[in-house]
Amino acid sequence: MTSIVATDDIRSGDPRIEGTRITVLDVKRRVIDNDEDPHVVAGEYDVSMADLFHALAYYYDHREEFERSERNAAASRTEGEERTRLTVDETVVQSDHPS
Repeated sequence: MTSIVATDDIRSGDPRIEGTRITVLDVKRRVIDNDEDPHVVAGEYDVSMADLFHALAYYYDHREEFERSERNAAASRTEGEERTRLTVDETVVQSDHPS
């Protein structure tokens, strides 16, 4: 079984299965969020079942941290979407009423 590692220059430093670019969140999203069969996911990722379940165990051991990070990312996305809407609205208003 390999380790869970984090390297700043690979996948933005997110925890991942050593020797791969597959993050703990990649595994969590497919197996937990999307309810996909772990055997299928492991096969598609070309990792052992032990490595896949090690990634899930890592997620559960650090669940609060992952959930906080996902909430912060969702809030940032929402803020960015709102800023984009405001910018688009301003652009439309300006093009409708040129100076």
